[in-house]
Amino acid sequence: MGRQISIFADYHKEENSLTNYCGLLMKLLYEDNPKSFEELLATLMGDEMNLIVGPTFTQQTKTGNRIPDLAIIQKSFSIFFETKTTDWFDDDDGGQLDGLLNDFSENVDHKTLFLLSNFEIDNFRERFKNTFAEAARKKIHLQPLTIEDFVGSLEKVCNSEYLKNLLDEFKIYLDKNGHLPKWKYLLDVVNSGKTMNEIIEQNVYMCPDTGGPYDHQRAKYFGPYANKVVDNIFEISAIVVIDRNLGETSIKWKNDLDAKDDDLISDARNKLQIWKWRVDENKSVPVQVFLLDKRESTKFIKDSSGGMFASKQYFRNIAEDCENSKELAKKLLNKNWSDFPQNT
Repeated sequence: MGRQISIFADYHKEENSLTNYCGLLMKLLYEDNPKSFEELLATLMGDEMNLIVGPTFTQQTKTGNRIPDLAIIQKSFSIFFETKTTDWFDDDDGGQLDGLLNDFSENVDHKTLFLLSNFEIDNFRERFKNTFAEAARKKIHLQPLTIEDFVGSLEKVCNSEYLKNLLDEFKIYLDKNGHLPKWKYLLDVVNSGKTMNEIIEQNVYMCPDTGGPYDHQRAKYFGPYANKVVDNIFEISAIVVIDRNLGETSIKWKNDLDAKDDDLISDARNKLQIWKWRVDENKSVPVQVFLLDKRESTKFIKDSSGGMFASKQYFRNIAEDCENSKELAKKLLNKNWSDFPQNT
């Protein structure tokens, strides 16, 4: 038997807790203002769905063979959410999603299935082509939805101070548990004095894949540091790990989702072999190859005393208002490190 959405839920599984909190916010939004809940659904589904929440009141409207003086009609709808804390969904025939599509009652006017996750893709049509086709056949609206977009839609319709405060707490919970894609706003500044020629000449940064100071969090932006300044900002296309002696390769993560894995791996191997000392290094340790793109000039100044003693410095949320390296480079031009919070 299902359980009621509750503020006192005691789920131990993260997916169940996340689902409960999402449902709780929507429930409270509906109780506060059904029209705002309707606006939320319109935002999530697209205005073309024209889903009306609650009854409609019409006068002298033909219903079948008669025209009653007043008609109060409410169309039925079912909306399912399938929530994943990681970007994992099965699109195979007969898989989990196909089973969910079969769970809708036939006696419903409108059916929607949301796939809610911290997606790292944009090409949903290609990713879920089998499920989209099956949903269309069953007249079900399929809607992949990122947690980030879900929160953004709630921000547009939560008008009361009570709901705004709850939404702020929800965002803190999402951030604390890693449910929001913070890597999109992260700048990884790397001490690059000895390897600046590789970075500037070949759009690549390399370091051993041995953990510790060489363990890099996923980031969208890369800033090579030397002589108390970051002169360029790049976007990171991907990180490719090459095992010892040019052995097996794997993609640690990739931000350029349009790039083919084989092309990224080939590019990484070719760039490593440009420098003999890198090939020699790779004989004893696996190497991480940062494939860089979209270089933009800037002047981001380390204004504290001394040089950069750590191997890297993170600037979190620094690019929240930036779409690309060009916008971030412009934002950081002639700015000091002390102007922005940072974490090692």
